[in-house]
Amino acid sequence: MGYIKKLKATFMRKRVDDDLLGVPVESAEHAYRLFKDMENEAKEKLVCLHLTEGYEIISFEVVAIGTEKYVLAEPQEIVRSAALIRAKRIVLLHNHPLGSAEPSEDDVKAAIELKRVAEAMKIVLQDMIVIGDGGYVSLVSRGHI
Repeated sequence: MGYIKKLKATFMRKRVDDDLLGVPVESAEHAYRLFKDMENEAKEKLVCLHLTEGYEIISFEVVAIGTEKYVLAEPQEIVRSAALIRAKRIVLLHNHPLGSAEPSEDDVKAAIELKRVAEAMKIVLQDMIVIGDGGYVSLVSRGHI
């Protein structure tokens, strides 16, 4: 007799503080201000902010932590949690611990691929924001995605 293993989708997401729950993320600058402390991280990090159709915050997830020079994450991993909680929009935040907020070529390629995967799941990639020393760059405002 064969055994069927039950698949269990697990993920870690953090509930936002009650004062942020349901607050609409109005702009890339607003998202940056919420996660500005990523400027001080010693390692690259990817954080996915989960939003409703009306841009209200549901939760966020630290998707990956890398080294001081790079971080790796599959687009499917990033979108999975958002799909499970039925988020309609996501904002990806990514830091550059070595300084400049200027997106790398790999950042742009990753954002384009993430947008494709998210759209397949009927989720909108609202923006990808790169955080560096004292500032940020929105890939949407630069026309990359």
